[in-house]
Amino acid sequence: MRITKIETQRRDPGRKSIFADGRFLAGVSDETLLRLGLRTGDSIGRDVVKLLLRTEELLNARNVALRFLSYRPRTEREVRDKLREKEFGDAEIARTLDELKSNGLVNDAEFALLYIRNALALRPAGKLLLTRKLLALGVARKTVDEAIGETLSTEDQQSGAMTTAERLLRKVKGSGKKEDPRKLRQRLAATLLRRGYSWDTVEAALHKVLDTRRTQDEIGEQTGL
Repeated sequence: MRITKIETQRRDPGRKSIFADGRFLAGVSDETLLRLGLRTGDSIGRDVVKLLLRTEELLNARNVALRFLSYRPRTEREVRDKLREKEFGDAEIARTLDELKSNGLVNDAEFALLYIRNALALRPAGKLLLTRKLLALGVARKTVDEAIGETLSTEDQQSGAMTTAERLLRKVKGSGKKEDPRKLRQRLAATLLRRGYSWDTVEAALHKVLDTRRTQDEIGEQTGL
């Protein structure tokens, strides 16, 4: 076959229509055309046509991935799932991910650190909840553990649990309703556990927020302060 015409597509100036022996062969991007260096008059065989289509498919996969990443950082699994959703082949997906990772555009370790920091900036959360969410996004367990260890200390967890408990306690007191101390403790504990704090952290927070404060209140009543 011989390329008889290459013309710009009307609906998309960034793409070209290639004609071989007077018949439409394929529509490709300018980048694909430049990569292969094809020109009008070139003689092409089936191997070149296959390479042309394979190159176009790979570039399409990369462009889909880049658009997907433009909204927010993504994990490797999120990008892979998106490309599978768009029905790209395994080879194109693998090559696209390799390129994205080599350019630093997909990095699960950095994603995990950023995710944790952003989550904590919005609302205190425990290690267990953050771990579950990162695992659900496809981050490897080892990577999650390393990110948790780098960003969250025991003191951070205790402080976050106390902040959450104190906030709920103020809300309860502000409602004007008296709640049974045992039920209040259970309610606070349930909230902290849902937020992903370990039982040891929950117990320590409840002791400081409820027991210590109750003791101080009793001393204040006895002394008239």
